[in-house]
Amino acid sequence: MKIIILAFIISITLHFFLFKKYKNDEFVKNNQKEEKVLKKSDVKFVKLKKIDPIPNESIQEKIEPKVENKIEKKVELPQPQKELVKKQNLQKPIEKKTDNIRKIDIEKSKQLQKKVLNEQIVNEKSLQDKTLEDFLSQKQPINKEILNELQKLYGEEYDKFTNVQKAYLEKNLNNFQTITQRVLNRLGYPPLAAKLKIGGVNIIEFMFHPDGSITGLRVIDSSGYAVLDEYSLELIEIAYKDYPKPQTSTKLRFNVQYRTY
Repeated sequence: MKIIILAFIISITLHFFLFKKYKNDEFVKNNQKEEKVLKKSDVKFVKLKKIDPIPNESIQEKIEPKVENKIEKKVELPQPQKELVKKQNLQKPIEKKTDNIRKIDIEKSKQLQKKVLNEQIVNEKSLQDKTLEDFLSQKQPINKEILNELQKLYGEEYDKFTNVQKAYLEKNLNNFQTITQRVLNRLGYPPLAAKLKIGGVNIIEFMFHPDGSITGLRVIDSSGYAVLDEYSLELIEIAYKDYPKPQTSTKLRFNVQYRTY
């Protein structure tokens, strides 16, 4: 009987421990579930709010003070960097000097180029004149009679003329005399000379310039009559405007002839 009661007590004790263990297991499981639920519940949904853009001016106002503060702060450089900065500062004036030297060199090169260009222009012009002279020097005189007449009018002075001047005179000597005679026929014979029935030939001289002007008009060989010499000067003052213009200033010298009636 005692054994049965003891077995019954042991059995009840075992069941009690088993039941308690079961309860502990259930409690642990429930706690784990609650923790999971709590963890999930910690996640909150946040509603995003639209932020208006900040104007550029306000951004600059916020940024600039910071920059100024940064500038105001004195940064202590290590010794090697200090020496490097000193060297750079020492080299700055040298760079300015080199810039000035470069500017001077550029100015000199420009002046040299200008000088060379002017020399080229002068050389080209002289070459053109020389070419023209060479061309005219190769040209044969119109005829020997004109050449002889020119040598008689100018004498040894004719040999001192340039080839351009010689060619101009050889080509236009007859033109000067023809144009002058035409103007004389248009204006008529001097009344006093016609009344006295006098005639003759005089030689006039003047410098004829490329712009068509004349200087130094005079009679170098008189006809023997003052009325004819004076009339010749008046005649040339009108006739020269129709003469062919020279390329260089040239001394003209030719005859003006008055026939007797």
